[in-house]
Amino acid sequence: MNIELTTASETAPLEVLDLHVSARRNAGKSLLSVRFLCRSDRYANHLHMPTLSWFDANQLQRFSSELAAAQYPDISQIDLLDAGLRLTGSVRRLAGKWTTGRTVRIEPLPSSATQFIPFTIHASNHDVKTYASKLNSRLWELFTKG
Repeated sequence: MNIELTTASETAPLEVLDLHVSARRNAGKSLLSVRFLCRSDRYANHLHMPTLSWFDANQLQRFSSELAAAQYPDISQIDLLDAGLRLTGSVRRLAGKWTTGRTVRIEPLPSSATQFIPFTIHASNHDVKTYASKLNSRLWELFTKG
């Protein structure tokens, strides 16, 4: 997958090699870690989400699938309350024309324990579909392993 990461100070293309999802227990809760594995680790901190509950992970997977199927002027937004994140996705517009690309803005909720500078990811429709499919299969693998 190829994505473009836009932070407050710069924009950089990234080649995403894979998606890594792992589970761990903390205070009796099962928490999930979701990370993009990129060719360059330069922006690894931006692409590492806070730990997710199973509910948040399911919401993230559903959001990704809905975003992949979105048509202009659809906007998808979801708050992952346990993780303290707000995701806002839309069909991308370049030079005044709507494209098949997608944009996702990632920002902390005001009540989030972990505050960070919001950032944006731009990806093709195909890459968002690929991400949603990989996320679904990685979550299913973890769920069936128990």
